[in-house]
Amino acid sequence: MSASSLVKRQRKRRRIDQDGDPEFQVAPMVDVLLVLMLFFMAITSTEVLKKEKNLHLAEANHAKPDDKNQDKQKNQLVVNVSWDNGSSSAGFSMDGLRYPTADALQSVLASRHQQNPLAYVLIRADKDVEYSNISDVMSAAAAAGIATVSFAVITNPAKMAASSGSASN
Repeated sequence: MSASSLVKRQRKRRRIDQDGDPEFQVAPMVDVLLVLMLFFMAITSTEVLKKEKNLHLAEANHAKPDDKNQDKQKNQLVVNVSWDNGSSSAGFSMDGLRYPTADALQSVLASRHQQNPLAYVLIRADKDVEYSNISDVMSAAAAAGIATVSFAVITNPAKMAASSGSASN
């Protein structure tokens, strides 16, 4: 080993010892934060599209609670059925897109079921929706080849009202 390389090592050691702490690298931290931000934005937008804010779900005190299994939620095809009191008609939406009738959903449900054979339909119907409209959604799901249909309801309205001031979904 040459004397010059030995001197360089000693200078390097002294420089580290004199500074105390090694320099903090900001660039890798910014990269990590950006990746986390993109991840949470992607998840949040997916969940928001599935729920309609103005939908008032029916109350069911004795309903069986759904488990929050992530794999099961990936297989959900959420269909929102809203009710317009002014025109006395139902509105159908899925993933933020509106459909004029439940039959118009059939082709979308069929293609989603073809992509994911474990897919099932979760109906989020307004409490004022007529049963015939819900039946139309179930018929569209059956015609698309989807055999499993479940319903979203408020399971404990008194608890929800006490915690948030009003029953919300």
